[in-house]
Formats: sequence, C-alpha cells, structure tokens
Amino acid sequence: MQDALNAKIDERRGRTRVNAGLNGCLKFGPELTTDCEVLDVSVTGVQVLLTDTVPLNSDVTLILPGSVHFGGEVVWRHGLKVGLKFRNSPEKIAERLAGVLNQDTMRQLHS
Repeated sequence: MQDALNAKIDERRGRTRVNAGLNGCLKFGPELTTDCEVLDVSVTGVQVLLTDTVPLNSDVTLILPGSVHFGGEVVWRHGLKVGLKFRNSPEKIAERLAGVLNQDTMRQLHS
C-alpha cells in the first residue's frame, strides 16, 4: 500500500528527489523566520521540516548553508512538514544546488 502511494507521489512530482539532510532557515512574511531541515530536494522543490508553522500558499525564501537563497511557495502542509515549489527554472536551481549538495547527490538528482 505504501509503495503504491509513494509511486503516485513520485509520478506527480515528475522529477527525481534525493535525501538532503540540510539545515536552513525559511523566511516568510515581512520579517518572520523559522529554522528548518530540508528532508528531500529536487530541481523543482523541497520537503522541509519546520520548527514553527508557515501558512499554506506563503511566498518564502529558503536559505541554506553558504547563504544560498531559493525563492518559492508553500504548496502543501502536514503539521510542521511543508512542500515548497521553487520559483526559478530547474536549470537555475540545479546551479544553486551544486554549491550546497555533494557531487554524488547531484548525480542522483540528474538521473
């Protein structure tokens, strides 16, 4: 049952996701921030675990180590887990991720 659910989700995403395990910060609203852990990442979005709630459909900025910024939108939320859809093109996102993820993870992302 769980395998069928995961296959449906992967089918909907259309892009390879890889485990990330990165710590970051999510900025939203005029001056609000919350710490987060990036659970998985693709060139179109990320799944993050937050330390505080962020409203659905919020415009956000994800800040990862090295001050790498990603603009996006909260497209789903389940408790403190949220899905962010990136605003930039997958090519631009891949360039930025290359500065944050190791080479093996980047290869998985492009498979």
